Amino acid sequence: MKFHRLSAFTLALLLMLNILAAAQDSLPLAHHVSGTVPVQASASARALSAERPLVPPVTAAASPLESPAVHNWQLQATLTGAVIHDLSFASPSVGYAAAELGQVWKTSDGGKTWKEILNLGSPYYFYGVTALTANDVVISGFYDSSSFEGLIRWSHDGGQTWSNDIVLTSTGWVQRVRFPNTSNGLILDLTGGSSGNTAQYSTDGGAAASDWTTIVDNTDGGWFGLQFSLLSNLHARASGINFCSSPNAGAKWTCGPSVDSVFDGSVFFLNDSYGWVGGGEISPNVEGWVHVTTNGGKTWTARTLDGPWPIRQLLFLTPKTGWAAGGNIYSGVGGIYFSSNGGQTWSVDVTTNAEMDACDKQPVNSGFRVWCAGYDSSFNGVIYALDLK
Repeated sequence: MKFHRLSAFTLALLLMLNILAAAQDSLPLAHHVSGTVPVQASASARALSAERPLVPPVTAAASPLESPAVHNWQLQATLTGAVIHDLSFASPSVGYAAAELGQVWKTSDGGKTWKEILNLGSPYYFYGVTALTANDVVISGFYDSSSFEGLIRWSHDGGQTWSNDIVLTSTGWVQRVRFPNTSNGLILDLTGGSSGNTAQYSTDGGAAASDWTTIVDNTDGGWFGLQFSLLSNLHARASGINFCSSPNAGAKWTCGPSVDSVFDGSVFFLNDSYGWVGGGEISPNVEGWVHVTTNGGKTWTARTLDGPWPIRQLLFLTPKTGWAAGGNIYSGVGGIYFSSNGGQTWSVDVTTNAEMDACDKQPVNSGFRVWCAGYDSSFNGVIYALDLK
């Protein structure tokens, strides 16, 4: 057996790591809360939370940000009574927004004006929408009741008419629905039951309840953030209490600890190399963070962003250019950060004072149009847009 002599530097590094680990273990536990669902007052609202070591709140000196970027974000619309949780554009002109209290909104002019095309009211809560085409649209959500029924609805005429409820589960609140093609669909439950978190996946278009299969994707239970990643090669990633990945659009999952020591929420992968996770809490601190990987999640950076509002949504156009959006309506903070170097550093692109929950993009001429949506403390939806050349 051979023994290798460690250098003085390596010994010192190992000692420091042991000291830091011991210090982390000795920190008192605190009840960290990412947010509550549904957002609007409800007797059955649940906190997305975890018991984690108490971490001192971020300070400006601990997390410097670059000077603000000069992107000209424009507030395009304010939608009365719309707590928007998802946004999907089929073209630069036609897009849809899903909101709580059974609302779906549509724009046909690129987001300048919006029309409410579905309003079912309580107890419906829509948390997801995907426009496969301008006419073929699927929405997802749940009944706000003790039965935990998760459902989807389809429209094939641009939202003029909708199918009846297609109930997929009676044990979870489903959130976003995603289709990277016309056959493969994936939905993650917002919160887990006694058997753990579940997901629903389809391989034949998801037109009926029988087209979906429910699988336990995380036996640890807990919860996932609203945004998960599903690439065209069917590789999926999701994060919350744990970080989980699937090689086949949700049919099989592997899970491990969250990237951040508290928890995460949003996750975005541009491809199988470049990825980002974001997260945040509203108690005991109000702050948000981002971690970056360039090797498919084998390793992650420390927090490259540690700012004064939770991160709810990530969107990157290239390995370098992207945004991190979020906020907290209870303290009136929110906005969108920008990075031009792959998330290594960030600047405040726009301050919205609203909780930004969803973003989407469409190619326009030689550039992109980007939209981000959320809601303010009065439960009104806000939609911002940016043209990037």
